[in-house]
Amino acid sequence: MTTHILATEAGPRLALLSCVLRQKAAGAGWEVLADSAHAPSGVTGLIQHPDHLEITHAVGAVRVSSVQVTVDEYYAARALRCGVSVGLDLSRIYLYSGTSTSPVAPASLYASSGNLWLTGFLELS
Repeated sequence: MTTHILATEAGPRLALLSCVLRQKAAGAGWEVLADSAHAPSGVTGLIQHPDHLEITHAVGAVRVSSVQVTVDEYYAARALRCGVSVGLDLSRIYLYSGTSTSPVAPASLYASSGNLWLTGFLELS
């Protein structure tokens, strides 16, 4: 997958992390969408775990600037919340339903048009 590099006025170079995540089919697992309408940047893989999704992004980062994950309107209307724990090479996305503090199993979520949106910047050396 492509990694877009941005140069800031102050000098640091930033790698753009961005992608759309969607479950392929009921119970078939999550994927990074890459088609004529979706162009991920910097994301090199996706691993589905029982309690979270793991995104790999081996772009050579030395520092995290910011990364966020959000639900689309379908999941928002159903009270799905998400949060991301970010590292230099991988990030973990946790999903929560309503007011629960226990993560939802990603495999249990399916909507033919339900998406998660990941966007962020990592500082490069």
